[in-house]
Amino acid sequence: MKFPQFDLPRPNLAAKLRRKEDGGAKAPWVIALNVFLLLVLSGGAAAYAAMSTTVELTVDGKSETIRTFDGTVEEVLDSQGIDLKASDKVNVDLASAPSSDKPVVVEYAKPVTVTVDGASTEQVTYAPTVGDLLDEHGVEPPKDAFVSADHDEQIPRKGLDVVVSTPKNITVVADGQTQQLQTSAPTVDEVLDEADVKLGADDEVTLGKDAYVTPDATLQVVRIVKEQRTEEVAVPFETQVQEDPEAFEGEKTIVTPGTPGSATEKVDLVIADGQVRDRIVLESTVTQAPVAQVEKHGTKPAPVAAGVAPEGVWAALAQCESGGVPTRNSGNGYYGLYQFSASTWKSVGGSGLPSEASAEEQTMRAQTLQQRSGWGQWPACSSKLGLR
Repeated sequence: MKFPQFDLPRPNLAAKLRRKEDGGAKAPWVIALNVFLLLVLSGGAAAYAAMSTTVELTVDGKSETIRTFDGTVEEVLDSQGIDLKASDKVNVDLASAPSSDKPVVVEYAKPVTVTVDGASTEQVTYAPTVGDLLDEHGVEPPKDAFVSADHDEQIPRKGLDVVVSTPKNITVVADGQTQQLQTSAPTVDEVLDEADVKLGADDEVTLGKDAYVTPDATLQVVRIVKEQRTEEVAVPFETQVQEDPEAFEGEKTIVTPGTPGSATEKVDLVIADGQVRDRIVLESTVTQAPVAQVEKHGTKPAPVAAGVAPEGVWAALAQCESGGVPTRNSGNGYYGLYQFSASTWKSVGGSGLPSEASAEEQTMRAQTLQQRSGWGQWPACSSKLGLR
């Protein structure tokens, strides 16, 4: 006699039912197996079908029909080796009984990063394939686009990075030359390869060579050279000030002119496209010491001239330029209330130095200069006073 062909209960199901015997009683799985064998011997395939349930199971987009003896959906999934995580989805209650009329659909939650033309989005998706994921984002890459994975590639549970790069116009500037490219290359490094531009170990490029390119991007390459040099440099002199009680405040006399010195420096340089960006001094040796400049500065209060600048605008301008002191000698070639230079003073009819003239004459000649050339002759103070 031939027995009907049928599936025995799965080993993992039997393992799940296995229990230790208690007080000599048979474990539940032993009882269940004895009942199963009894029914098979007495009723054949019809009895097997009566005890089991046929379920359509779809896991992450893949479907199959299974026959199970499990009492709940959760047990069915366990017996199929499906390990659910908290963020996964199941379309039915795990505690419900499996039914041939109720397909079970499991959707795995998968972390993905989708980058389209340089713009990246991180998310959790339940899409089973790369094509389904792109459909979620409304992305339909043209035939000549770069896509990092096939449309029918299954997205693994650990997740996936998907990169789409459509044809775009990119400008590459390097070594004094500019190139215009239309390319689907996704990263800066790959665009530079197409442009036949090689980067040295220290060279720089806009965005960074591993970055994704965006439409109409300009990639500027900066050539970096690092080198060590020995250079001769000037050493500035210091200024020593002596008080001169015989000279008026604001007057300055150079007693000993300063002379810069020189030094030899060993330096590390970072040169970017031919220009020094960073300079670090490693050693410095003075080869010629600088000579300090000695100056005498007047400390005697300036006398108040008989007849001062008039009230109003000219008084305010004189106060701004010289502190209102007609005899002011700033020591930098400018003199008097309105800080005339000797040449400008002579151009408006003055003789000698402005600081030797009366306040009235200085004001008169300042007014002449203003009528001829405007308030711009005193740029800082006229701006401060709102005269222009």
